[in-house]
Amino acid sequence: MYPRFLDRNYPLAKHLFFVTRYSFGLLGLRFGGKQSWFHLTWLVFNFVNLAHCCQAEFVFGWRHLRTSPVDAMDAFCPLACSLTTLFKLGSRRQAVSELMERIRLLIKEQEIRGDSRKDAAQRSYYVMVTRCGMLVFTLGSITTGAFVLRSLWEMWVRRREEFKYDMPFRMLFPEFAHRMPWFPIFYLYSIWSGQVTVYAFAGTDGFFFGVTLYMAFLLQALRYDVQDALKAVQDPSARESNICCQRLADIVDRHNEIEKIVEVFSGIMATPTFVHFVSASLVIATSVIDILLYSGYNIIRYVLYTFAVSSAIFLYCYGGTEMSTESLSFGEAAYTSAWYQWDRETRRRVFLIILRAQRPITVNVPFFAPSLPVFTSVIKFTGSIVALAKTIL
Repeated sequence: MYPRFLDRNYPLAKHLFFVTRYSFGLLGLRFGGKQSWFHLTWLVFNFVNLAHCCQAEFVFGWRHLRTSPVDAMDAFCPLACSLTTLFKLGSRRQAVSELMERIRLLIKEQEIRGDSRKDAAQRSYYVMVTRCGMLVFTLGSITTGAFVLRSLWEMWVRRREEFKYDMPFRMLFPEFAHRMPWFPIFYLYSIWSGQVTVYAFAGTDGFFFGVTLYMAFLLQALRYDVQDALKAVQDPSARESNICCQRLADIVDRHNEIEKIVEVFSGIMATPTFVHFVSASLVIATSVIDILLYSGYNIIRYVLYTFAVSSAIFLYCYGGTEMSTESLSFGEAAYTSAWYQWDRETRRRVFLIILRAQRPITVNVPFFAPSLPVFTSVIKFTGSIVALAKTIL
């Protein structure tokens, strides 16, 4: 048995932004409603917890940078993800909530009932967003668990030696935190910072992946509507031409709304996405270097770490590619239709649709647009960093 939200028969209304709402809800961040004092207090605690643990990781890494580079990298690797998460938690909640509601209303306006093509496409995209988002959520939680198990195993191995009050992540808290009776509390405090990172990462990644695939669905629905509106008709009457023009006008309005939504989305996510890609490249490179330096069971946690971060980057790139591909397919559907059999006004509108669709809709991120070729470039860049580090070390 698996959770109901992973099932294809799960209600579509609940599928919409499920991962984002669920992940951020665990941190106390609610969308589409007023924040209670309890949720606000919990959110502030999680933010302070993550910021404090970032500082502890940095102190640990800085102190060991000269004496033990391996331990320093062991601290700096999770630190990169934690700092990026801290930046993401500072994103504009109100703007994100309004955009989610705007997308929900636009999807609701689609004439999906009775159209098996649209219904199948909608369910397919919704299920993919939920399942892939929860995959990142699960991989992140497993990675945190691997760090905790590593720590517990080391405690067990050294049980007959002098006990070392180490945290599951490489963090250096004030002296009293590494002594009894405060150690168990700060140990759990450190573990929770890892989960805060996972929840915020999964929520943000699920939001980005969800928006891109929901836009891809809306563009696919437009493609179906264009094909239906421009079916081959011999000598269309004036009434049929007017109906076709009205349908094309509605299609153009919906296409404009999609472009506006993606523009607003780019304004919200451009900087966090750029920071995420840069930090992810460094994290993957650092993890691979740690894999080369470590041996035994320590390799397992960094293999999981690398796989989790790589999966998140891949979802960004796949979502961007899917949206731009459907954007181009929308214009191709208009071009391959029987537009030449319609009257002059209809043909003019079709030409405008084809002209506008030649420029694909993409998420505008500084220096690049998320796509599968960019994912390949990230992996190549990571390989260059690993090769350079291997030469130095």
